[in-house]
Amino acid sequence: MTERQRELLKKIIIIAIPIAIQNLINVGVSVTDTLMIGNISEIQLAGISQANQPYFIFTTLIFGLASGSMVLNAQYWGQRDTGAIKTIMGLMMRIGIIGGLLASVVVLIFPEQAVAIFTNEAEVINYGAQYLSIVALSYVFSAFTGIYLMGLRSIQNVKISMYIYGLSFILNVFLNYTLIFGRFGMPRLECRGAAIATLISRIFESILVLIYMYKIEDKVKFRVKDIFRKTSKYWKSIATYSLPVLLSEINWGLGISMQAAIIGRLGANVIAANSFINVFQQLSGVAMMGLGGAAGVVLGNLIGKGKKHEEEVISFSKFLVKISVVLGIVVVIMVLAIRPIAPSFINSSEQTAELIKSMLYVSAFLLFFQAITITIFVGILRAGGDTAFCAAIDIGTLWICKIGLGLLCAFVLKLHPVLVYLILSSDECVKAIITIPRVWKGKWIHYTTV
Repeated sequence: MTERQRELLKKIIIIAIPIAIQNLINVGVSVTDTLMIGNISEIQLAGISQANQPYFIFTTLIFGLASGSMVLNAQYWGQRDTGAIKTIMGLMMRIGIIGGLLASVVVLIFPEQAVAIFTNEAEVINYGAQYLSIVALSYVFSAFTGIYLMGLRSIQNVKISMYIYGLSFILNVFLNYTLIFGRFGMPRLECRGAAIATLISRIFESILVLIYMYKIEDKVKFRVKDIFRKTSKYWKSIATYSLPVLLSEINWGLGISMQAAIIGRLGANVIAANSFINVFQQLSGVAMMGLGGAAGVVLGNLIGKGKKHEEEVISFSKFLVKISVVLGIVVVIMVLAIRPIAPSFINSSEQTAELIKSMLYVSAFLLFFQAITITIFVGILRAGGDTAFCAAIDIGTLWICKIGLGLLCAFVLKLHPVLVYLILSSDECVKAIITIPRVWKGKWIHYTTV
């Protein structure tokens, strides 16, 4: 490792730690919901899991919009062009808020039908609809908060999101405990209590964002009125570099929800086991998202300074891939170590417990390759504006490897649920095999700013 690589790695660590903590906090909300509801009923746990699929699809829109803006804004920040950053953030926020309103209206009108897309278990649909009819009101607040806080990452401001989500997490845990179990004189609302806690926490986050936006932040100075800025000057760059990121994320979200729909028809035990595994995987992936997000910011800022840094960018990107392999090995060891006791964290039947243990072997396989692909896709290739290639690979591997083969194995060959889960997890391995050579060739750097 050269002295310059040590300097860049130090920057990545400084940015990655708050991002990882923020992701840990976000996952912590899911963990507390899973543990609290999972200790009441695995059917209610399954209901919440399937009811969260529409929100999951929506959050991929939010992440796609924010990530798409970061592709451009990280390079604009390298040039200190705050006007461009405000304009692009405003456009993404405008789209996200409109999308949140539309999504909320649809699932509030048709809560049972929305859950029924992802399972045919009547009891699961009933609990899921109860949860969804409340939590759907939070979508707009999530869009506003998420796009703004992720937008600040492009200017290396990552700590504020950690603080805001941290305070929200504390509030959410308290409200979950109070409303799910009926403590401190409140009624016992179970899954509906979890939904109310989530809604209140999302509103609280938005209030904190507004306070920070108007009273503290002084680099970009984004304001609500910037949501309505004219964007015509940047349309070409947005269409070329940001739109593929958005399409890629939406495609991924739809694919994961298709996976949930497949698993949702394999029985309530499989749904409950998968619900627990999903949260466990999110928890295991916290460090991966921190590394990927920080790599994207640092590399994007460096690329924005011009072609004279290109050789340095390529060399450091190869180094980051090697780090991701080591991180993947560490995560695999941790998953395998906790596997024997994992089912004890929820009130599960013997059949569900055995499924969890078996599926965690598959999770270890998935997470190893995910450590590599998150670093390459979210960090390296997107920082270089190689977003069209990323979108093509995402779409191809997801619909061929994951969904196509998953449907075949689940409903035609009727394989065991664990084998179906293995096939549904195969796309990350294929993506890693395809993209590692691309990083080494160095043909992925595009200069996106106008």
